[in-house]
Amino acid sequence: MTDSLDTQDEMHRGVDWLRPSDRALVAEIAKYEGWMKPATLALNVPYSRGHVARRCKVLAEHGLLERHEDAAGYQVTEFGQEFLNDELDVSDLRPDGE
Repeated sequence: MTDSLDTQDEMHRGVDWLRPSDRALVAEIAKYEGWMKPATLALNVPYSRGHVARRCKVLAEHGLLERHEDAAGYQVTEFGQEFLNDELDVSDLRPDGE
C-alpha cells in the first residue's frame, strides 16, 4: 500500500467508523511506545479531551489500540501499526471484511 493522502482519504470514505482524526491519534500514541491516557493525548493534538476519549474507545473496539485493563490508557497494537504504515486495505478495517 502506498503512503499517500489518496490512500488515507479512501480509508476514511470506505470505512464508516473511521474519522479523519484517527490517524493522528494513533500516530501520537505510537510516538510514545507505551500507554497513554486520553487526557494526556488531548494535550498533544488539536482535538478536545472528549473527542480523544471517544475515538480511543472506538479505535480499541476495532483493534487499532489496546485499552489498559486497569486504567483508561491506550497503546498501539500491531494492527494499529500496520494502519499507520499503510499496510492495510479498506476491507481490513471493515467489520465484515468486504
